[in-house]
Amino acid sequence: MKKREIKLIAMDMDGTLLTSSKEITEHTIEVLEAAMDRGIQIVPATGRSVNGLPKKLTALKRMRYCILSNGARVYDLHKKKSIYKNQFETDQVLKLLEDVRPYHAFRSIAKDGEVYCYKEELDRLGSFHLGEYSEEMIRASRTPVEDLKDYIIQEGGTSEKMTLFFEDQEERAKARKELTESGLYTVVASLKNNLEISLDSCNKGDALAHLMEHLDLKKENIMACGDAENDYEMIRAAGIGVVMENGTDEMKEIADYITDDHNSDGVAKAIEKLALN
Repeated sequence: MKKREIKLIAMDMDGTLLTSSKEITEHTIEVLEAAMDRGIQIVPATGRSVNGLPKKLTALKRMRYCILSNGARVYDLHKKKSIYKNQFETDQVLKLLEDVRPYHAFRSIAKDGEVYCYKEELDRLGSFHLGEYSEEMIRASRTPVEDLKDYIIQEGGTSEKMTLFFEDQEERAKARKELTESGLYTVVASLKNNLEISLDSCNKGDALAHLMEHLDLKKENIMACGDAENDYEMIRAAGIGVVMENGTDEMKEIADYITDDHNSDGVAKAIEKLALN
């Protein structure tokens, strides 16, 4: 692989930086610190909102920027403000709520750094069979409201994305097909039982390009790590695209480098090999 001067490393969270138990190992933290010692920007690039970033990560005081909600927001953690948004207007997210109404799914909407869901659906979250860690994460990161439509109308403004969790995989496939064919949305998955819905122009690669422009960096200065299809455009946008051993076959096909899996410090190993050595 051609030697490059890496100045920014963007990394997905779930299935990439985080282990199956949604933790960051101490060794990975040490490697992230070592990269920042070299002046390298560490940038979480996730489907989560800012309130879903792990505390171990936000405790890294030198970490400044993050890509949130699959590219709907590039956020400056130091100044506590967005430097780029690509989000649903009120009328667009109300139409999306109507479009997903026929599906039996747990629905939530990311808005202004928080994630809102129907109280009634959160009360019966166990019926969606999300698994121990997903359910724990969802309960910790969702704010319940009686009615999402009423809340969106009342608050106004823009919304980042919608996430759906399905119990039935056939219904998930049907929803994906119908929502994609509408031409209004980008529909991706980060887990085997979810769909994440953004504006049709929204993805992590687009957000990374805007952050690169903001920091006056070129593609050859960028390394990106991911595992799933919501990382596809980001991996393509980077000078070095790193895919995890646990990543999908489609992602491995476009990788410049395949690292170890997310339970074996795969991100740390890639940083050590490609950016620090």
